[in-house]
Amino acid sequence: MVANERLSLPNGNQGSPLFVEPDRKHSSGLKIECGVSVFLLMGWAGDGRPSYDELAALVVEQARIIAELRAENQRLRVENERLSARVAELERRLNRHLGNSSLPPSADTFTRPEKKPKPGSGRRRGGQPGSAGGGLAMVENPDSIDDHLPEWCGGCGAGLSLADSAGYERRQVWDVPVVSVTVAEHRAHRCRCGCGCGTTTRAMMPVTVAGSPASYGPNLRALAVYLLVFQHIPVERTAQLIADLTGATVSTGWVSGVLGQAAGLVADSLKLIRALLTLGHVLH
Repeated sequence: MVANERLSLPNGNQGSPLFVEPDRKHSSGLKIECGVSVFLLMGWAGDGRPSYDELAALVVEQARIIAELRAENQRLRVENERLSARVAELERRLNRHLGNSSLPPSADTFTRPEKKPKPGSGRRRGGQPGSAGGGLAMVENPDSIDDHLPEWCGGCGAGLSLADSAGYERRQVWDVPVVSVTVAEHRAHRCRCGCGCGTTTRAMMPVTVAGSPASYGPNLRALAVYLLVFQHIPVERTAQLIADLTGATVSTGWVSGVLGQAAGLVADSLKLIRALLTLGHVLH
C-alpha cells in the first residue's frame, strides 16, 4: 500500500481522511493518522490492508474522542459565560460611586467620575456689569450708635471729648441680641368700689396666660412648634436647643404637649382649607 493513500470504509462511503505510512519502529504494522490522533494497527492481513474490525475500532475510538472534545468544549463555554458575567458584575461594582448609586459617603470607593470641563462662557467670575448685587448695605437710621473717641491727644496728650470731634468714619454691624428668657409677672387685682356700694370686682388674666401659677409664654411655645414642624427637629433636640439659646430648661413632655395644643388651634383652619380644595375645580 502506498503511503499517504486515502482509505475507503468498507461500506463504500468516504469518511474522515486516513493517512497511512509505514511504522519504522514496528516492522509488522502501519501508522494510521486520522485528524489529530495517530493509531498503530498491528497484525494486519497479509495484503497490507486493515481489517473491518480494526477500522470499526478506529471509528469507535474517534467517535469517543469527538464526544469528549464536544463535552469539554461545552464545559468551557459555560465556564466562559460564568466568568464573563462575574467580570461584568465586578466592573459594575468598581465603577459605583456617590454620583451613580445610593452608596453612603463612608462606602464610596477611591474612584471618582471624571468631570468634564464646562465650556467657557467668555464672562469673568463674580458679579457682572449691570447686576444689582446682593451685598450687605448700610442703613441710614441704625438702631443704636456707639461713638468711639481717642483717650488723649496724639500731640500734647490732652484729654478729648465728643465736642472735639472733627469728623468720623462709620461702619455698621448686623447682629442679633443675646436671647435670654425673661419672667413677667401678671397680677389680677381685686378692686373695691369707692362709691359706697362695697362691691369688689376682680380682673381677668390675659388669655395668653395659662391657669398654672408659672408657665411658658406664647413666644416660647411658638418657637418650639416652629422647630418641631417647620425645621423637623426631634423633640429631645428641640428641648436642648431651646435651653441652649434662651436658658429656659423645658422638658421633652412640655415640647410634645405644645405640639398637640398647636394642632388643636389650627384644626378649624385645616377643615376650611380641605373644604375649599374639595370645592375647587382644579387642585393642581
